[in-house]
Amino acid sequence: MKNMVRISWKVIVPAATLILAAGLSSIHAAAQSTGETPGGDSVSLLTGWPLAIVTAVATTVGTIAVTYFNHRLTVGRDSNEERAKHATYVATRVVCILDPFVLHCVDVIHDQGEYIDGELTPQVDAPGLEFPADLDWKTMDAALMYRTLSLPNEIAAADSKISAFAEHSGPPNWDEVWEERRYQYGRVGLYALDLAADLRKRYGLAQPDYSRWNPRDTLDIAYTAEDAKRKKVSGASRT
Repeated sequence: MKNMVRISWKVIVPAATLILAAGLSSIHAAAQSTGETPGGDSVSLLTGWPLAIVTAVATTVGTIAVTYFNHRLTVGRDSNEERAKHATYVATRVVCILDPFVLHCVDVIHDQGEYIDGELTPQVDAPGLEFPADLDWKTMDAALMYRTLSLPNEIAAADSKISAFAEHSGPPNWDEVWEERRYQYGRVGLYALDLAADLRKRYGLAQPDYSRWNPRDTLDIAYTAEDAKRKKVSGASRT
């Protein structure tokens, strides 16, 4: 179905009007050969009305139809263009929020903490994320919109898991908590990094220059490598 040729109303309506006019001309010719009204006017074989009136009515209807559909097409085209522009605007604002969020996740991963009152305490606060309330999400691609609006939930899930590890860890170093903190923000950071890249690709935004340093390297070590290690340990424990 996607490969079917789309026929524009700009073509259909004028063509239909021409066909109707041609048909009326044929009827007019047939009427002239079969007879005329007492007043000398040709009569439509279909309606009994003078063909001049039928032709005028058909032409008027065809003109109105063409004008109407052309107007609808123009309005629809302008609406689609405006929708696309706004979607690009929304994507731009989202990307400008995601970029510093990703860097904040990298800072969390690099955080070595400091000892305060004998306990290892984070020096870098966990990153938060809040999108502007004035964004019209409906203009965006549905899948990208879902991924974007799901990110705060991913952050909440990460914080919840980190807190859960605090129940199985303890001072002074809180080793399990620090390990899970790096792991979870590696995961969330990759989520945001991939989302920003896909938004840029979808809406034609410039990709950042990561030729000198790429945050993905840090995020991959914190999450991807650690995730592979955890899966390996989990698989070994089942055998």
